[in-house]
Amino acid sequence: MNEKVSVIIPTYNREKQIGRAIRSVLSQTYENYELIIVDDGSTDHTREIVGQFADERILYICQETNRGACHARNIGIQASQSDYIAFLDSDDEWMPDKLRLQMENMMNSSRNVGLVYCRMSGIERNGSRRCYTPTYDISKNLLEGDMFRLLLWWNFIGTPTMLVRRECLERVGGFKESLPCLQDYELVLRVAKEWQIGFVDEVLVEVHKTDNSLSTRVAERLVVQCYLVSKYRREMTEYGILPLVQEKIMDLAQQCGIQKEIAELLCRDFEL
Repeated sequence: MNEKVSVIIPTYNREKQIGRAIRSVLSQTYENYELIIVDDGSTDHTREIVGQFADERILYICQETNRGACHARNIGIQASQSDYIAFLDSDDEWMPDKLRLQMENMMNSSRNVGLVYCRMSGIERNGSRRCYTPTYDISKNLLEGDMFRLLLWWNFIGTPTMLVRRECLERVGGFKESLPCLQDYELVLRVAKEWQIGFVDEVLVEVHKTDNSLSTRVAERLVVQCYLVSKYRREMTEYGILPLVQEKIMDLAQQCGIQKEIAELLCRDFEL
């Protein structure tokens, strides 16, 4: 097993974190990869930090203007030269065996498997540790294979856990740049609708929450969730989960005091 993997790190003004992310890739026990760092218009010392790493596997791409992490990821996909693509956020890090275990899973799977993911955990801003994906009380049999129905109900495959076949990305398309958040979830749903999904049952990603993490924007997340209901309303209805999904969205909307606006969106079909 020596297939090359393209690792893509988008970054923007993360001079204090980018070095840690790069080191976690350079420490991988699976060594046949290229590391593509797409600087999304940083105005700090990110370029200088990246330049301290003298490794011929690193490709640094600097964008003149900031256009968002998903645009940077798509730029990285276009520049990549491998049949397998993995993503890491510049404030997170991988465990040393991450690529090796995922590539073993991918190579031992059928061609119908388009994406392999793993568990991830991390330190919250208050210092507590949290396991993000997925909970351990769910059978592993439900966490791999045909996962479209489960993923419509529950978002638990984060971008830093993904290893994806290029063929899969070419077929379903890359990240949807018009979305303000949950772009990884929207991509995973497109993948799961057409492809099988593999799972490595180990924590291989360490997530570090920062003050400008996208997950803090609750109202934007609710709008995107309404859009996904609009997009997959027929499938959710067929699976019998539409009322449950809508109820979950409305519970969060009520906590935020925007239940009227979200209720109106849930009744509409719209595009973002």
